[in-house]
Amino acid sequence: MSFGWINWINMAAVVWLILINVIAARKGLSDSFNSKHLIVNIFEQIGRYGCMALMILPMFTRGWKFGFRSVVEMLVWICLTILLLVIYSLLWVKKANGGVFVLYGLAFAPAVLFLLNGIILRHPALVVTSLVFGIFHFLIVKENV
Repeated sequence: MSFGWINWINMAAVVWLILINVIAARKGLSDSFNSKHLIVNIFEQIGRYGCMALMILPMFTRGWKFGFRSVVEMLVWICLTILLLVIYSLLWVKKANGGVFVLYGLAFAPAVLFLLNGIILRHPALVVTSLVFGIFHFLIVKENV
């Protein structure tokens, strides 16, 4: 089973992540966390936008395709993607009266989503960018909490 050159399901997931952040910003829930170290901010943004692009496009993969070895693998991928998006959404709902746990959850949920997609879709570039994003995003949250 494989996708063509665009993964429409992951495109919907990325749009969901963006919409959640836009809604949170409009409701005044999102804090503008930045590091005092410019290099940390730069790598976090490279990781973030790299992950978003690589979730949708199979750049740097064999045959420029996303694929699964079995239907079960595809179902696991879909279920994990939906579960992590729901967790991320619920964490934003809890953010107003949540604590440090919620802030770290908001940092880790998208990083784990990107990482699991990279692993399940056998997309090494997505794995690398998800690790870059996750590490530097965590550093920024840690610095601001």
